Amino acid sequence: MFIELLCAGENMIEILKNKKAGFFNLTRFWVEYSFIFILIIGFIVALWSGSAVVTYMIILLSGIIIGRGWLLRKYHFQIPFVLITIAYLVGFVFGSFHGETKYILIFFIVGMYIGYVLHSRELI
Repeated sequence: MFIELLCAGENMIEILKNKKAGFFNLTRFWVEYSFIFILIIGFIVALWSGSAVVTYMIILLSGIIIGRGWLLRKYHFQIPFVLITIAYLVGFVFGSFHGETKYILIFFIVGMYIGYVLHSRELI
């Protein structure tokens, strides 16, 4: 839909009128709405962390949970899951005032790896 709107130019209003619900069609644009919602959730979770250590622990645990989700969707359509994961990470980075961005990304990636390996070997 967004690519159609970008390419349409002057006909953007006509395209929106021809669509049944426009941009507010929840069945068609659920990923975009989930992206915004999860971005806000990540921002709020990062705001609640009181120190850098708590921030790093939260992002490590989030990475472990997302690593499990990555394993469960190993052979399925993953683009919506990846977009929602990126939304959470971006929201968390924007909301974290106590930790550095590079350490947040490192702990997130390490957490994803740990979660993926632990669940693939069925240790958890």
